[in-house]
Amino acid sequence: MKKLFLISMVILLFGCGEESLTPSEGIPESTKSTSLMIFPEILQLPNGFQPEGIVIGNSHQFYVGSIVTGNIYKGDIQTGEGEIFITPPFQSQAGGLAFDPRSSYLFVANGMMGAGSVINTQTGEIVHSLNFTTPGTAFINDVTVTSSAAYFTNSFAPVIYKVPLEKNGQLTNPVQVMQINLSGEFSTIPNPMVPHLGVFSNGIDASPNGKFLLVASTDRGEIYRVDPNTGEAVLLDLGGTLLPFADGILLDGKTLFVVQNLLNVVAVIELNDELDSGSLVKTITSLDFGIPTTIAEFGNCLYAVNAHFDLAPPGGIYPDVEFEVVRVSK
Repeated sequence: MKKLFLISMVILLFGCGEESLTPSEGIPESTKSTSLMIFPEILQLPNGFQPEGIVIGNSHQFYVGSIVTGNIYKGDIQTGEGEIFITPPFQSQAGGLAFDPRSSYLFVANGMMGAGSVINTQTGEIVHSLNFTTPGTAFINDVTVTSSAAYFTNSFAPVIYKVPLEKNGQLTNPVQVMQINLSGEFSTIPNPMVPHLGVFSNGIDASPNGKFLLVASTDRGEIYRVDPNTGEAVLLDLGGTLLPFADGILLDGKTLFVVQNLLNVVAVIELNDELDSGSLVKTITSLDFGIPTTIAEFGNCLYAVNAHFDLAPPGGIYPDVEFEVVRVSK
């Protein structure tokens, strides 16, 4: 019992391991050293990569996309090792990412390309290119996947693009793309209390049952609950709290994490059962944050990708700037 207790304490103190792992399940001698490994706090990306989105895939794999080249980096959060996994055969950008474990497909928001991509992470094949609108007229910013569809945000227009999926996570045949107009309380009028960056719909996530989408508005500093069938949006009542520079979001149960990029913080909001109101309970920050844009989760930890917009402003190429992913506790 004493041995199991010590193992348990080490996991609690240092683990970013999966929450389903418990000492009572037993840990084989051959895997104890791996199970107790301290995950790196900093995951280095290639110099000049200019990352935007991040997602955790199978096991300890993570994927990060480059907003300037469309390259996809694949790494291991346990070892910190990784390499460029995908280089698109055409000009592209990679913004927000989503991973579907049913198909092992990676969904990529392709920014100013006005498009999205679907990549098979087992083969590295680009399964399908999704053309939403004319390149240069939109910024396809982020994406989330539910049991029935993938949903992409467009930061320049009050719309969401829906790509239906089969029950096994495969694309429908033929592939379908639907435009859902945002209505209700969704607004594209800049909030004078929030700095104006020209970005509205940004981060997106879905409730576990897929009944609702949550969408962050950067220039409003607000979060909306959206009906994925009708596009009707309800402004979340956060008791007057604004979230300037809201970027990527992550919904964990009823806890919503909102990355506020230029503030170098992640806001933590506890929502009600209806996901239409909540309150700010704390903020998470780190001395290692360098303008994080999006986050992913693994166990009791968050992984934030540093965009370093202060050192690498959007629109330029910065081959010597270092980029990284930072691990913090929830």
